[in-house]
Amino acid sequence: MTKRRIVRILLYTILTLLAVLFAVPLVVMVVTSIKTPAEVVNVFAWPQEIYWANYIKAFEIIGRGLLNSMFITVPSVVISAFVGSLGAYPLSQFRFKGDYAVYMFLLAGLFIPIQIVMIPLFQIMRSLKLYDSFVGMWLVHTVYGIPICTFYLRNYFATIPRSLLEASLIDGCSIAGYYFRILIPLAKPGFAAVIILQARAIWNDLLFGLTLTRSDFVRPVTVELATFVGQTDVQYGQLMAATLLSILPTIIVFLIFRRQFIEGVLGGSVKG
Repeated sequence: MTKRRIVRILLYTILTLLAVLFAVPLVVMVVTSIKTPAEVVNVFAWPQEIYWANYIKAFEIIGRGLLNSMFITVPSVVISAFVGSLGAYPLSQFRFKGDYAVYMFLLAGLFIPIQIVMIPLFQIMRSLKLYDSFVGMWLVHTVYGIPICTFYLRNYFATIPRSLLEASLIDGCSIAGYYFRILIPLAKPGFAAVIILQARAIWNDLLFGLTLTRSDFVRPVTVELATFVGQTDVQYGQLMAATLLSILPTIIVFLIFRRQFIEGVLGGSVKG
């Protein structure tokens, strides 16, 4: 057996063990979600029969929250990705005085902890009459999503040759026309990666949901999950069922765009 083969076997063994290690919590969560309250205490034991009541009760509690999270996530992702691409376009395709300073200014938004602006943000939302509203959540998530969207799309746009822009302008295409007709279609993998990353971040957000929403009409699913944890009692079966229901949308989005996501993360190096 050659040294290279031994290294490969060792590598795959380590990766398999790590995969099992990461899969154990997920398996425990799925198994716990179909157990009766009496069976939950035996964490690693299989249930005697499937207890669907956990999912029924969980959906009754978080059903509205799932819908609210969709209403919050979809517009926020679309707006932040579009606005971020508008900033990434000139930063990647044109050279002008101060472009690097503008780029660094936008990136500074990535390093501002959300916690230190929560009090003024809450006051601003109240003064603008946007507290406990979908519009307010769209605005907040868009503002905090623009830096990462601009950063990522700027780097992806930079992989597209500038000669394509020059040729398009010579042929009579406008700057806006190049953006909408050529750049966006070529950057679909980059947009797919940004959409997945931004959708996951917004869908899993808890801090903004706790701080800027109050009513059941707007409150996202992450806040609704907290209602399963009481001061003296925790319904672990219902909690695990609700958690599985809450992560299904993000899993579905990833499965739909997984190929484009990989291409986008690799900066367009994989073409299909």
